[in-house]
Amino acid sequence: MSEPLQIGNPLPEMEAETADGRRTTVRAHLGPKQTLLYFLHGTWCPECIGHFHLLQRYLPRIKDERAELVAVTGEGSDTLSAFLQSTQPALEYTVLADPKHTASHVIKAGGDTMAIIVDNRGVVRWFERWPVHQDEPGYGVILQALHDVRDVEAPD
Repeated sequence: MSEPLQIGNPLPEMEAETADGRRTTVRAHLGPKQTLLYFLHGTWCPECIGHFHLLQRYLPRIKDERAELVAVTGEGSDTLSAFLQSTQPALEYTVLADPKHTASHVIKAGGDTMAIIVDNRGVVRWFERWPVHQDEPGYGVILQALHDVRDVEAPD
């Protein structure tokens, strides 16, 4: 079976929901330069909750690399909304719900955590998956990938 994500290929179409239950696509939330998509299990997972907060902490450095951040979680929009309302400090990046796991299925994430860097044209520039939380690298690896991808992008 081939990998659904290939460097240099377009990001597959993926449906999701906003925290208020509106249907959307992941592509609709891509930034003007590049976007870091981070797929997490849910708001019930202690490691994932930690990642939501770490992503918030690293958000200034992600933005320094001219990137936007979008997290996708396997929760329903009602559960996601309650989580976002209770999170202190508030998360300053987009979090989408994937309650039927359709987005995760399209990229064959399964139960893995995934980070994907997509350019402003929706082309996959880098990705990594981690079957277990203990295998996840530090954020330095992701920040370096954002920097490397930014440096090889063609000018607008």
